[in-house]
Amino acid sequence: MPRITENNIGALLPSKELITLLLALLALTLWRYNVMSAMSDSLTSLYIDEAQYWFWSQHLDLGFYSKPPVIALIIATTTAVCGEGETCIRAGSLIIYPLTTLLIYFSAAFLFNRRTGLVSALVFITLPAVSLSSLVISTDIALFFFWALAFYGLIRALDSNEWHWWLLMGFAGGMGMESKYTMGIFVFSALAYLLFSKQFALFKNPRLWAAALLAFALWLPNLYWNAQHGYITFVHTSEIAEFEQRLFHWDELGTFIIGQFLVFGPVFFGLFLIISFSQQLKHKALLISFSWMFLGIILLQALFGRANANWAAPAYITASLLVTAWLLENNRLRLIVAAISINLALGALVYHTETLLHLTGYEITSKTDLRKRLKGWRAIGQQYKTIQTHYPTAILLGTDRTILSHLLYHARPAKVMTWSPQQKVRHHYDLHGMLKQPLDKEFLFVTDKPLTEAMRATFNTSRKLKDNLTAPIYPNMIRKYSVYHLQGFTGYAQQ
Repeated sequence: MPRITENNIGALLPSKELITLLLALLALTLWRYNVMSAMSDSLTSLYIDEAQYWFWSQHLDLGFYSKPPVIALIIATTTAVCGEGETCIRAGSLIIYPLTTLLIYFSAAFLFNRRTGLVSALVFITLPAVSLSSLVISTDIALFFFWALAFYGLIRALDSNEWHWWLLMGFAGGMGMESKYTMGIFVFSALAYLLFSKQFALFKNPRLWAAALLAFALWLPNLYWNAQHGYITFVHTSEIAEFEQRLFHWDELGTFIIGQFLVFGPVFFGLFLIISFSQQLKHKALLISFSWMFLGIILLQALFGRANANWAAPAYITASLLVTAWLLENNRLRLIVAAISINLALGALVYHTETLLHLTGYEITSKTDLRKRLKGWRAIGQQYKTIQTHYPTAILLGTDRTILSHLLYHARPAKVMTWSPQQKVRHHYDLHGMLKQPLDKEFLFVTDKPLTEAMRATFNTSRKLKDNLTAPIYPNMIRKYSVYHLQGFTGYAQQ
């Protein structure tokens, strides 16, 4: 690690590079805000996860079924300021991504120089994965921020050994774990670097252990919540990897690797592979440790089970520094401009697909509409809301979190419960609202399947309402749900 010199200190002061970055961030944020606002029209709504996160923000807790609590806190904060519209729910993305980018600038400026800081930051904020993620609210947003903050705290702590940098790293690590559990990979990344660079004496440093203790203390409330709920979040996290009896999943691995060319961009990911295995660069061991540890773990997950392409995206925080530093060191400015331009074009393609299809004369169909999953839910919610006025005391009942999440956002029923004869917790609504004991109440059960005799037998009365919830999206794509009025839950039959 470098010692702090006048050059390092100067790299962190206001400069033309920093001003340029701030202007670029402002322009990109305004562009993304306009695209995000256009998504909140009469046809489109929230993704299912976004709707569920909004519901969590209305019922803050130390933990939730599938995620730690920070995502709910972010949404609760933004909606408290500007309301509960889709754009306000997603506003955290527009705020936090620029902050993460500034952390990347300061990290690269400290390790290399201001020029590397500027270009590294621009590489990151224009990544295809970031362009797409900037339009939605997800747990990755906070994970990116706290990962970048922990990395910056670490490199400053390793350089100066000052208490505040160690504690900053500990704070970021703990809050990262409160955002998404893959923040834990940071520990293995740091360990790999310290061992590779033979900094064994650091393990005797009490400030390192104080930082670790702070991180654990911040994570402890969520651990306590999980202990009170059968460690349900850990169980769910292990389940989504879908480990099977078949040992190797070469198809999943291949798909995941191809996906990385879209996550990081085709040029940058190709360069990242080449630089990782063949080129020399200052601080390469540090940057490789924090890139390949994350990427390698998710690669193994893809090989032995399943992994979405974006699950390894935090690896590209330090990969952005690695690729940028090498390109600048070798005066490949044209390649930098070309690679960023390609990534911006990919982002624009996602942002303006419908406009581009119209301009080229192509019809938008269910196969070409990238936002079809967002459509129809507003209409479904309004239809249910109308039915709900005729049954003001009825409890919304369901089995599937997709319809429950969207109805809770658009119709705002007073209470929601779930029917689960196996008494298995399948999602958040099961965890807090599963029908267990007989209950003399009326329910509105919403489902896309016929009511089974087994379910009828668990209620005193049941009848299908004439009004269905229907939202045509395309001729071959129609959202349709039936609504049943149920009275008096008598309990599940003995299995």
